Amino acid sequence: MNATNTTVAAPAQPSTARLRNALAGGRRIGLGLLIALASLAALGFIYQSVATVLDRRNYTAPGQTVDVGGRRMHLYCTGANTDGRPTVILEQGGGGNVLGWFLVQPEVARSTRVCAYDRAGQGWSDPGPQPRDGAHIASDLHTLLAAAGVPGPYVLAGHSYGGIFIRSFASQYPDEVAGLVLLDSAHPDQWTRTPEGRARYAGDSQLYAGGRFLVRFGLLRVGPNPFAAAPADWPTDFQAEWRALVNTNQFWDTTEAESRAILDTMAQLRAAPPLPAGLPLAVVTAGLNTGADGLWREYQGELAALSANSAHVVVEGADHAALWADPRYVPATVEAIWDVIEAVRTGQPLR
Repeated sequence: MNATNTTVAAPAQPSTARLRNALAGGRRIGLGLLIALASLAALGFIYQSVATVLDRRNYTAPGQTVDVGGRRMHLYCTGANTDGRPTVILEQGGGGNVLGWFLVQPEVARSTRVCAYDRAGQGWSDPGPQPRDGAHIASDLHTLLAAAGVPGPYVLAGHSYGGIFIRSFASQYPDEVAGLVLLDSAHPDQWTRTPEGRARYAGDSQLYAGGRFLVRFGLLRVGPNPFAAAPADWPTDFQAEWRALVNTNQFWDTTEAESRAILDTMAQLRAAPPLPAGLPLAVVTAGLNTGADGLWREYQGELAALSANSAHVVVEGADHAALWADPRYVPATVEAIWDVIEAVRTGQPLR
């Protein structure tokens, strides 16, 4: 048998020129994509900057801006003190501003002077020094009220994180606080007591950090913004004004800073002395709110126990924001504030 020699051809290799051309084409595509992304980012940045300037021009502060030492804070006061009734100070929750008291403030103003304000960096107030914890926020408010000539003692009403901040004020300036109203208020342990609470805080922190990045390129003006949903039954121009205030870089920077400092704020409160004995304290709880771990009513009951002179009302059917945003449930908020006002005026215990 004769052997047959079979030659197997080697696979064809791309020539050096073809390889060079393929690499060059890939680089051109990559460079084109980078240029396109950079152009989109630049356009988004310009859009955000121009829209912010236009919003500031179109929506002016309803109250006065007060110098608090080289920066200005916004204070909006209505009504007048009558029959010895104290001034009420309204403190919005995280990401809030004076517009949030649109339904509450006029009703309270029927019986006494009431002032809403924007924390540093929120609404129409300039940013303030870091950290944005309860101690700094309370100091800001104290300076603002003194500079504006609004004397105490005060009844302070705070919603959500605002409840934490008014408690910070009460711990630092107890002689200037006549009563407190906690409206579905945050609790010093809600982010630390349970795994679910800790997980919710971590998730919120990621949300705020992401928002700070996205807002700079105008993406939160055209995409989902969790703070932009103004109550549907508010006037259209009022809703537009609300959206303008929560679509700025300053808003997201401040909201993230307040959230980042909230654990320190809560630790400050845990270490604070008790409230003055017999201080009138109203706690209003949203019935639909369960919190991150299902313990919301337990937390609210603990808040009501901070004073021997307290009243605790659960508003069934109300969610967290409804106590200031929904006309069906705002009356419960107003009534609680009125009750504390009258307890202060008359010296009688809360009913």
